[in-house]
Amino acid sequence: MNKWKSIFRWLLAIGCLAYLAKFFYDSRSNLTIAFALNAWILSGILALEFLYYFIQGLRFRLVMEKCSGRKIPIWPWMNLFIVGRFLNTIFTQAGNISRGIILRRDYGVSYTRYIAANASMAWMDTGINLLFAAAIVLIFNRDFQIGPFDAWRALILTAVAVIAGPIAFEAAFGRLRFNSGVALWLHSKIAEILRVSVENLADLRYLLKLFLLGMIVFVRTLLMFHLYFLIIGLRVNLAALGVFYVLFKLGFSINLTPGNLGVQEILWGKLSELMGIGMAQGVLVSAFVRVISTGLVLVLGVALGGWGLLRKRDDLPVSSGDTLAPKKN
Repeated sequence: MNKWKSIFRWLLAIGCLAYLAKFFYDSRSNLTIAFALNAWILSGILALEFLYYFIQGLRFRLVMEKCSGRKIPIWPWMNLFIVGRFLNTIFTQAGNISRGIILRRDYGVSYTRYIAANASMAWMDTGINLLFAAAIVLIFNRDFQIGPFDAWRALILTAVAVIAGPIAFEAAFGRLRFNSGVALWLHSKIAEILRVSVENLADLRYLLKLFLLGMIVFVRTLLMFHLYFLIIGLRVNLAALGVFYVLFKLGFSINLTPGNLGVQEILWGKLSELMGIGMAQGVLVSAFVRVISTGLVLVLGVALGGWGLLRKRDDLPVSSGDTLAPKKN
């Protein structure tokens, strides 16, 4: 099954790239703007990319410590965070797996709590970003549209669904009962992941820290996207930048092809077209984001020892971790 899934994902990526090649062949004049890079703008983008890894690393550490109840030193954590991103770039989920093993080995973070931290981070990050984007649209361009829809309404409705969904699911899932075996074990693990994520909402100090760090990341990313569009000579309003950021973050949670290769470019292009910016411009900005961010994480990952870890991945000690699922009788 995994083999066919992988084949399908790569076929989809090839199909998307073929579509983009055909698009730019038919509008070759749009490609000329891709070769007019400004060194100062590029330097600003790289500085903001570096800032992202530090701030986002702090956010993820905050969530990890809250969910696991363990203290993790900041600099070993930053190394682990960046190298994990590097490994994920090379092999899907490789960084997440190795990070979980090392956290369990060195700091006693159980695999269940590690998964809970990842789920909580994705949940809170998405919800906060949607609310920030909705606020930006309401303050600076209330009439901003995404096709036939009011952008602020769409963002708020999506934010409510994202935030309320896990809370409702946790309440419903907790009512389910299983007698024994794998189903009971699996239910207990999923219930713990949901419970930990939802219970954290009661800690207002924790939420405030997460919110403030999220605001810094949000502002930083709007500025970075502003610079990306400046590369192709466009000044895009804040409302549009906020919508682009939400789409960018959602791409980390939903992967239709390896790294959403081709899919991200088409979605950005179509969104740009709906917002009156132009499909070619959206595709080019997406390509710039992919090349620069991927290039930087590869450089940082190698510099911090990621390549050596990748070569010796079979030597990673597999901790006993959580209790294994019981075997079927």
